[in-house]
Amino acid sequence: MKTKLFLTILISIFAVSANAQLSKVADDTFSYVKAGTFGKPKVAKNTSKLSIGQVRVHYKLITSRAAVNKNNAADVTVYLDTDLTNGDLQNLTNEFYSILQQKLSTVGIEFSDWKAIEGTEYFQERQKSQEDKKQKDYDGKAGQAWVSFTAFDGPVLLKWRPYGSVEIIGYGQFKKLSKTAEVSGGDFASIDVVVDFASILLNTEIKQDKGFIFYGDPYFHADYSIGGMLSVSQSYIYLLDRKNGFDQYKNDLPVAERIAFAGKPYEDASKTAIATQNYFNGERHSFTPLVIPAKRDAYLMAARKVLTLYAELLAEKIRLLRSGEKPTDNFAAKDSPKDSGKTLEQVNAEAKKNNDTTPVTTGEMTAAAEEAIKKGDYKLAVDYYSQLIKLNPNEAEYYLKRSMVNINYLKDFKAAVKDCEQGLKVSPNEPAFYYNRGTAYTRLEDWKKAKKDFDTHLSMNPNYVESYLNRGIANLYLKDLDAALADFNKGIQLNPRYPNLYKARAIVYKAKGNAAAAQADEVTAARLGN
Repeated sequence: MKTKLFLTILISIFAVSANAQLSKVADDTFSYVKAGTFGKPKVAKNTSKLSIGQVRVHYKLITSRAAVNKNNAADVTVYLDTDLTNGDLQNLTNEFYSILQQKLSTVGIEFSDWKAIEGTEYFQERQKSQEDKKQKDYDGKAGQAWVSFTAFDGPVLLKWRPYGSVEIIGYGQFKKLSKTAEVSGGDFASIDVVVDFASILLNTEIKQDKGFIFYGDPYFHADYSIGGMLSVSQSYIYLLDRKNGFDQYKNDLPVAERIAFAGKPYEDASKTAIATQNYFNGERHSFTPLVIPAKRDAYLMAARKVLTLYAELLAEKIRLLRSGEKPTDNFAAKDSPKDSGKTLEQVNAEAKKNNDTTPVTTGEMTAAAEEAIKKGDYKLAVDYYSQLIKLNPNEAEYYLKRSMVNINYLKDFKAAVKDCEQGLKVSPNEPAFYYNRGTAYTRLEDWKKAKKDFDTHLSMNPNYVESYLNRGIANLYLKDLDAALADFNKGIQLNPRYPNLYKARAIVYKAKGNAAAAQADEVTAARLGN
């Protein structure tokens, strides 16, 4: 018997338009820093023209992740091995300046000419004094190193150092920046971003070996996984209007996309020893000697793409601020048509009163049930299927269709379970019954039974994407993150354009502490839309 599988249930993850979801990603990504003012953001909300005086990109060369469990600690550090030149990174930074203008112009913002900014007194003053513009920099305690470039090789007008606190701007500098905004003809803007090249997932825990009788002593265990993934891991945005009002923003979440740009990580203690000496001035560190190789063209392509995404999300955040719009958290599907409440008995009585004929044959009742569903008369459709089952108790299709109506429309999940159980007595090898019953158990939050049914369904139909999605959700609630991740990965392999799989996988990555991978999947889901 050929039948359709009817449902895809994903608890807390519903279809939503691409625009609405991208707006939510943008709103969640950026936050207002209340370090220098107690007021609400007003420059971004009110500006119509910006003088972007500083765009600075800090490209990571060494990236580290540390974890502590009580008195025990572990860290893993990765080094970038690439044939990039300073000229490549300077050109990319210049291009990022133009990308920012392009994306921000889509929300109605104009820009002062770069020449007008260059001609201001403060710009000229800083241009002559370049001691603050330090290209190679590091944070030895955090095990991070990077090189920094300002667009068009301009001076550092506003200091911000990755992994440090936001600069407190003195009164004198505040007045100079305000004057720069006034003379150049637009509200002053400074944008710093950090481009990271790796995603590191580091797990630490206290373990204890189990024997037949005796237990071993507890010991500290750490494991990690590393992949090449370009992301804007941090940023700092400073906006100052010509009336001495200012806003400060940062990104709370990394901006990332999954772009293949690097080879497989490999160990090379000699390269990491040299990098440690060059970037950390001989400071002592116990680093994992892992290297991610990346070719120049592949890195530049991926970095350009993630910087473009950053600019797109920043523009969307500013659009939300300017419009006063708040992205909704309610991703629930549209309400189904309301049931008229008519029963088969009432329909037959009305037909008799009007001298109409009532459906009697199997074909007539099947057509009447389908028509009732179209009109939103779901209880009536169930009555028709119940009558059909009474007349044809060995026809599995009617049990299946009744279970579909009970799950999709009437939300009577216990009734749907009974439908599937009755259907399995008639047709025990029909995979659709296991899928629909698993779906009903999902809605009843009986995760073990749901998983068992999806296991059976996938053993019969191993390429059914929705079953991987729903079994992954069951595994998520059963707190088996690795199994959930495997299910979502398999689903994406089968259908890489299914947004709910990416949304679900993002939840797993968040639970595992991999914010960059989670953000990449959320963006992919937003762009794929419904």
